[in-house]
Amino acid sequence: MSVAPTAPTAPAEPQTPARVLRHRAALPLLVCVLYALLQLAAGPQWTLFPDSYRYARAAEQYLGASREDAHGTALAAYCASRAARTAHEEELQPLTRQSERAIEAGEERECLDRWADAPDITTGDARYQAIFSTRPGYPLLAAPFVGAFGVLTGMRLLGLVTAAAGSLMVFGLLRGAGLGRRAAVAGQVAFLATPLGWWSAQALGEGLVTLCTLGVLWGGLLLIRNRRLPTALAITVVSYATAVITRYSSVLVLAALLTAATVGALCASRRLRHRGTVVFAGVSTAAAGSVAVAMRVLGLPSSQITLQDTFTRHFTAPEVSDPWGALFGLAAGFWRHWFAEQAALPYFLLLTALAAWALATYGDGLGWLALATALTGVCLVTAHPLVQEADRLGVLMWMPVVLGLPLIVERHWAIRPVRELEKLRAGASDSR
Repeated sequence: MSVAPTAPTAPAEPQTPARVLRHRAALPLLVCVLYALLQLAAGPQWTLFPDSYRYARAAEQYLGASREDAHGTALAAYCASRAARTAHEEELQPLTRQSERAIEAGEERECLDRWADAPDITTGDARYQAIFSTRPGYPLLAAPFVGAFGVLTGMRLLGLVTAAAGSLMVFGLLRGAGLGRRAAVAGQVAFLATPLGWWSAQALGEGLVTLCTLGVLWGGLLLIRNRRLPTALAITVVSYATAVITRYSSVLVLAALLTAATVGALCASRRLRHRGTVVFAGVSTAAAGSVAVAMRVLGLPSSQITLQDTFTRHFTAPEVSDPWGALFGLAAGFWRHWFAEQAALPYFLLLTALAAWALATYGDGLGWLALATALTGVCLVTAHPLVQEADRLGVLMWMPVVLGLPLIVERHWAIRPVRELEKLRAGASDSR
């Protein structure tokens, strides 16, 4: 009995680097696409804030508009956005008899009539205006989007870009930390599902500040792990520089705390005592020192100005004689209120506790960076302890959750195959 010869099997075609790259990028990009679709379905849940109006006005001026024309364009967008949000909420009330379109038209007209001849929708005080004019980073980024798509569409598209970019940076940071693709995607999803993603999508500077913070953490992690030092140094310096022109006061706090955390890592871990960690500590120290010097030399608005802004309701009330004393009292009351809220609904505390355990156990230097970032959020809220602004100002407090929970996912996926292999081995031995 003869057996017909089988045709030789063709060798598998090797994947080209481009195909491998596309395959690896598919899942994180799919997450971004799904996120964008969800945000587009949100409708009037996305809206412009008073600060968004000032950023839009500045973007229009960077594009060549006069102050008056820029004010009119930004105001029209702000009023249209807020009117759509108000009309949507009013339409959900059981006693509302007007159509949503009629409510929106009335609200928009009232808003335009109120602010058309005003220098600003909050106050024209030069001290208040200086707080925004000295941080041009976000309006400069927004200018091309505003020029191409208009204020509302352009700033909404920019929000989607910054949120998606932030999620991809989380993915890249976690991959750089040695995590697998599944765990890194878990971190990406966590970023988009927490206030970090929500505030990154708004027409505010938080998205760009968050991107810069992630860049500093990514570069810092590579440095303290002594990997790709030139590239890591470049990422860190560029991120710090961009953050400075976006919100220098936040950079001052972040850089100082990252310096302290890096020094702590040097003292606590013998394995982290190398050139990369020292370089990151030096860069962070230089960033904090440069901001402090620039604030004094250039006369940039300091904490004294922002405190007076807080306690005079944007300089519409008389100044207080002891703003620091008033701050301590207000901050103490705020944190008591905050802890009471968290105790009633403790999901943030529980997630943070889980993430802190994972970072302390498996973080390998990442925990120090996450701790400094979270404390930055705490300091920013303490400096402006207003309930209505705490979620935005303290958004960096979520960073340990985003960076720590994927470590638990990584441990799960790493341990499960080992357990399955052990079960297979045990079954094979029993069958003998």
